[in-house]
Amino acid sequence: MSVGIVNGQTPKQVKKVVNTNAKQFAKEGWTLDGTGTFKYVLTAHYEGLSAEGAFELVGNATDKRSINLAKSVARNNVINEYVEYARSMVRARINTDLKDLNEVQQENFVAGYERIVVKELEGAIQPSFHMYKKNEKGTYDLRGFYLVNEERAAAINKKALQQAADEMGIARKYADEVSEFVNDGINNLKQ
Repeated sequence: MSVGIVNGQTPKQVKKVVNTNAKQFAKEGWTLDGTGTFKYVLTAHYEGLSAEGAFELVGNATDKRSINLAKSVARNNVINEYVEYARSMVRARINTDLKDLNEVQQENFVAGYERIVVKELEGAIQPSFHMYKKNEKGTYDLRGFYLVNEERAAAINKKALQQAADEMGIARKYADEVSEFVNDGINNLKQ
C-alpha cells in the first residue's frame, strides 16, 4: 500500500492527501512505531518523496512475534522487491541484446549482479516510518514506508553490472548497455 503522492502536487493537495491518509490509518487501527503523529510523519515522508530523485517502496510483515522482527521482515521485503525488479530488467536486456552469451553465462552474470546489488543497496533505501497493528493472537502486522534515493540506486546498479561483467570477463560494453536499460527501468519503478 502506497501513501499515494504524486510529484508536482500543490501544497494544498499534499495537505489533503496527508489528512486523508492520517485519518484512514487511524481508522484502520494502525499505530506509529516511534513518536509523532500520522500527519507529522506523512508530511515528512512526502517532503522526502518530493526531493529530487526519490521514490517510495512499502514493505509488509504479517503475524510476527515482535515489532523489531516485523521491521526486519518488511525491510527485507522492500530490498527483495527492488532486487527482483532490477533482476528482471537485467534478465530481459540480456535475453534481447546479449544473445551471444550462453545460458550459464547469463545466469552467472545475473547472479553476480544480484549479489553485488544486495550488498550495496543498504545506503540507498532509508526507512521513512513504520506503523503496526497488534493482532488478537498477540502478534504484529507492520507496514514500513521507505524512500529510495534514485541516483544512489542507479549508481549501485551500474557498479554491480560492471563488477559482474568484469568477474565474468564479459566486455564492459555489455554492462553499459544493460546499465542504461536498468536506469530506464528505475524511472518506471518510481512512477
